[in-house]
Amino acid sequence: MPIKKGTMPPRYDEAFKTGAVKMVTEQGRPAKEVAAELGIYIDTLKSWLKRSGFQPSSVARQNRNDSRWRELETEIRTLRKQLAEKDEVIAVLKKSIGILSIP
Repeated sequence: MPIKKGTMPPRYDEAFKTGAVKMVTEQGRPAKEVAAELGIYIDTLKSWLKRSGFQPSSVARQNRNDSRWRELETEIRTLRKQLAEKDEVIAVLKKSIGILSIP
């Protein structure tokens, strides 16, 4: 939405601002996506979010941390399963060695 030089930026009513902020804070949508959908600059939306006390960077960081945490939990489950399988193979091999070594 290009603004001609020398013209006043558009004024948005409080209901519009509140709705835009809620789209990010309550619906969890990315600010960039909301700004594009509403046809406003991302910096404008970020200033509204900041004014409302919302910290988009902390939410994004928390989402990344949660995602990483889920990935690590999945990896731990996979590794535990692999370890259990290896332990079973080792137990079978030990038994076979015992059987073979009996004269």
